[in-house]
Amino acid sequence: MTAFENSTYYKTAVPLSPTNEKLAAALEWHYDLSKLNIPVFLLAGTEGDFEMKTVISEEDMKRMYDSIPSPKVMARKLECEHGDMLYSADGCVTAWLLWQLQNDETAASAFTGDAPEILNNPLYRAQKIDLVPDN
Repeated sequence: MTAFENSTYYKTAVPLSPTNEKLAAALEWHYDLSKLNIPVFLLAGTEGDFEMKTVISEEDMKRMYDSIPSPKVMARKLECEHGDMLYSADGCVTAWLLWQLQNDETAASAFTGDAPEILNNPLYRAQKIDLVPDN
């Protein structure tokens, strides 16, 4: 998202079950998360074959999250495999996109305020929110 001529068109990103950095490097999919300058909602499942790297480990996901400049959100969908993320997190993804792309304040409440819904949603774990932009 940062290496292309049209990169300035991106307003937000929602990586669903992203490839960890070690596997991406082995596949020659080089990326630098620290160069992202848009809000990111990082999502992955919790079920799958960690030996085959079909689901990113929580440790790898936290490392990726820490590399991304703010604003950012992270969550792991319980009992969800890599290939199921496209369909399993649609409510949260829809809320994120409505907020980020249409400034929908109702959708924003899933991530903002005193009690963001994503932090208390029992279908997710390892939730993190950092919406204060890095300077």
